[in-house]
Amino acid sequence: MRAHHLLLAMLGLSWLPSCGTDGSAAEAAVAEAAEAPTPAASERSAEIGYDLRRLRPVDGQPLVEVFDRMHAQAKAEGKQVAMLFSAEWCERCRRLELELGNLHPADDIGHIRILELVEEDWEKALRMNEFEALRQRWDSTKGTYPLFVVLDEQGKKVEEMKEAIERLEQAGKDTTLPTWFRGLATS
Repeated sequence: MRAHHLLLAMLGLSWLPSCGTDGSAAEAAVAEAAEAPTPAASERSAEIGYDLRRLRPVDGQPLVEVFDRMHAQAKAEGKQVAMLFSAEWCERCRRLELELGNLHPADDIGHIRILELVEEDWEKALRMNEFEALRQRWDSTKGTYPLFVVLDEQGKKVEEMKEAIERLEQAGKDTTLPTWFRGLATS
């Protein structure tokens, strides 16, 4: 199975209208990917995992301040920030989590830091107002997941994942996260 088909299958963007629908085709795609041969150890040496930081509520620290601090820290380290809003109940989010556990060449993903906010973390802390306020910076829609947005140095939206998939498909490129992120490094 080609990599772009795997990502589309994992995310369900080409055939799942929303979270919570039947995911049997996605489960088959993920199972097929799990059976694929793994790269040799020499190929893995140049690969890294995604730089993922999950932002959880901390007493006395407003989310906007935590985000601003984490964004500034990433910039100081030469990283571009991507925001991921997800929910545990969302099937597409769970499939995206599988991809975020994979290794890829450092040149493809090493320049991106992903800041993840999971709905349930903020709901349990009774701080959904902060979660929604931060999300409103880049998308006014509530309750749709995943929302995956790459930001510029000022924290403004560069591109959302669904937009990237459409752009990459039109260009005839693989619609994978590494392809998306690699393209950002050269733009």
